[in-house]
Amino acid sequence: MLKIADAVFLLQLNEMIRSPGEGHFWQVDHIRPVSGGGGQCSLDNLQTLCTVCHRERTARQAKERSQVRRQSLASKHGSDITRFLVKK
Repeated sequence: MLKIADAVFLLQLNEMIRSPGEGHFWQVDHIRPVSGGGGQCSLDNLQTLCTVCHRERTARQAKERSQVRRQSLASKHGSDITRFLVKK
């Protein structure tokens, strides 16, 4: 049985093959993400990815950034909930 991500990949790939258009097959990706300081790049920081792989990589990086932000907020505001407990 296919995982959802695999099924989505196959649907996207099928759409690219059935209705090819400019920008469908290859995209330029920053090896070191722009969010990680890779915005001022030379060709050394670029790689070619298929559109589907680029979309998946970008989504994974966004998820990682979100997790880092949440962890940062938790540590900044304290994640120790024992201060809310009533002492006996």
